Amino acid sequence: MTEQELCELREICIQLGKIVQRYGEKYYTIQIKAISDIIKCIDSEKKEDEKTEYILDRYKVLYPSRGGLNDFYIQDDDFHTRLKLNEPLDRLKDNLWKIMKQYI
Repeated sequence: MTEQELCELREICIQLGKIVQRYGEKYYTIQIKAISDIIKCIDSEKKEDEKTEYILDRYKVLYPSRGGLNDFYIQDDDFHTRLKLNEPLDRLKDNLWKIMKQYI
């Protein structure tokens, strides 16, 4: 991954981590840990290729074959509120995928 992609990925993970912690901390502890691990890796002194390899491994934890962030959304009884709450989450997931799909 390029330095720019790593910077973008770091920001995505910070925001995504905040949302998952706020709305799914009880059920998504494994994914929260993986997000934290990705941020720590990006901030480390490792070489870019080492960071890429590690991040790809941790990304699999975010999106296992069943469950994970695929199933994560913010619930609210009001439809419009639910849409509004999930819009930033969906955007973050999309931006994460745009970076990661090149390497998977």
